Amino acid sequence: MKLVSLLPNILTISNAVCGVLSIVFIADYLDHSFPKEVSYFIAFLLIVVACVFDFLDGFVARLTNSSSKIGLQLDSFSDLVSFSIAPSFLMFDVMQNSERFMSSMIEEGSLTPYFSFLLIPFAMYRLARFNDSIPMINFQGLPTPAVGLFFMGLPLLPIDLTHTIIITLIIIFSFLMVSSIKFYSIKINIRENRRFLFFLLILYGIISLGLIIAKIDLLSFFSISIIIYVLLNLVLVIFRAIGFNQS
Repeated sequence: MKLVSLLPNILTISNAVCGVLSIVFIADYLDHSFPKEVSYFIAFLLIVVACVFDFLDGFVARLTNSSSKIGLQLDSFSDLVSFSIAPSFLMFDVMQNSERFMSSMIEEGSLTPYFSFLLIPFAMYRLARFNDSIPMINFQGLPTPAVGLFFMGLPLLPIDLTHTIIITLIIIFSFLMVSSIKFYSIKINIRENRRFLFFLLILYGIISLGLIIAKIDLLSFFSISIIIYVLLNLVLVIFRAIGFNQS
């Protein structure tokens, strides 16, 4: 077997490795002297790298004509680890450390933080449905990388988090993953999505400028960008429902 044919699977497995290492940093297994904020930041960066691997594995597989059923399954397993299990652990850890990272408190022994793991079964279903579906240009349901990036970046947002806010977001994003809503691909080579990408880039530019003017950490952009992506898709769904054709 040629090494080049193994490259996509190596990239896919690297995605999963980043997800596992992210969990390690979230749980502070490596060094308990690390400030929790630093651990969260490293965990977040690892998921960003996992997203890069997730993009590259498909790109390389198409480029080398080495797509396979095993690669498809590995991709789903890796996405589950990096974009569902890791962010679930992060939200669980954040809520467990509510005195440090949240503006609301919970009683000791409360089961509330376990709501974080609701993301996992919904992501499992979304990924299984994707593997069983006919290949499409765009996505049915919110892609798991978007969910992963959003929740990994959530503690970096300049807002006061509460348990109600986190649980509400988890429920919303869980159902968006398994919904029938059409979410547009952001690949620039898809002609049908050019108008969507145009509006999205304008909104991203406005948000970036706003963060710079307000002197807010630009790391907040990652979670905010996912919110903008979701909202723009939902607006276009409404427009299509009333007969507006965005293309």
